[in-house]
Amino acid sequence: MTVIPTLGTAFELPATGGGGCPYAATVPLPAAGGPVFTVAGNGVGTWRLTRPVDVRAVLADTVSFTSRRGPQDPPPGPAGREVLPTIDGMFVQHDGSAHLAYRRLLAHEFSDMRVSAGAARITAIAEKHLDAMVRTGKPADLVGQYALPLASEAVCALLGVPWEVHGPRMLDLFAGQDLGNADLNSTATPVDDYLRHLARDILADPARYPGLLGRIAAHGLPDRPVEASELAGVAKLLLMPGHVSPTHMLTLSVLTLLQAEPAWYAKLASDPDGAPDVVEELLHHITVKQQGLTRRAVRDTEVGGVLIRAGQWVTCVLDTPAAELGAFTPGRTPVTHLAFGHGPHQCLGQHLSRALLAGGLSVLARRLPALRPATAPEHLSRRATHTVAGVARFPVTW
Repeated sequence: MTVIPTLGTAFELPATGGGGCPYAATVPLPAAGGPVFTVAGNGVGTWRLTRPVDVRAVLADTVSFTSRRGPQDPPPGPAGREVLPTIDGMFVQHDGSAHLAYRRLLAHEFSDMRVSAGAARITAIAEKHLDAMVRTGKPADLVGQYALPLASEAVCALLGVPWEVHGPRMLDLFAGQDLGNADLNSTATPVDDYLRHLARDILADPARYPGLLGRIAAHGLPDRPVEASELAGVAKLLLMPGHVSPTHMLTLSVLTLLQAEPAWYAKLASDPDGAPDVVEELLHHITVKQQGLTRRAVRDTEVGGVLIRAGQWVTCVLDTPAAELGAFTPGRTPVTHLAFGHGPHQCLGQHLSRALLAGGLSVLARRLPALRPATAPEHLSRRATHTVAGVARFPVTW
């Protein structure tokens, strides 16, 4: 048994000047091998999987491994044994038909075709927030003044929440938020209070919210009307990841390009059509979900030559193994990264995230070709204890 004081890995900031790997989103992992039993910081044991073949096998197998957890059933984590309530509408806590019913309800708005049709809107949103950042003057905080408002307005537009009305409160609520169990599974945070009020408001007048949440309020679920608590749970599950993960992935992507691949940053200015390939390569090198994905075995199952007993936890590491990375090579095929997970629970917002990254990077490179960090990268305050890797602030100048 290998005991690791803190489960998962922490974002490793690049060293200045050297030939290190600024896009290494995590502390170097051991060589990818079979499952290893570890003990998390909160004392909960888990089988840690680092080989992509094992990770895919577990995430695809919802018969042998479940996403469900009871209120007194703390998963492995860096600290704490939170009591996790069951939240109405939090469909990631379910498997099978209960999970698929919600995904079918939401899939159209998050489809590749639907998101692609809104690409021009994402570009316009990026232009607007970059204008505001430039007007404020340099140095500017790329996290709070560009990445977060871009992600916030884009996801609000998709959900039908008027950003002009709710934007300031959204930015205040989600700045610095995490996606850990304490945040996402709580019912008593300021986010929960706000979203319960928002859900009641949407149900009272769905026409004022011309998007996904308004449609659910107006038409209900396939077999019944939707309750306010349930709509609030759906909104939280979409809004929190929709703010947090793209914000920090965009910020780390800019840091990566400026420090390690400036030629690719410059190329984005003249070739925005190449942005999707650059984004896909960044997703190979950066994994913001630094605690991985957890599942619990519901029956004895062999994975990677190891027998995992019913009731034991499994942590699926999403990092691309170092041996598979190689040089930074946009356009590589096939796409093999696990940045959005795998299987039935694969990230519903992956197409929106890709579009945000491509639009946000392209606008930034075209408008600010001389962009550079305003402070040494090693002085940035990393989100080492958060589930989502990143930096609290990223001062930049141009």
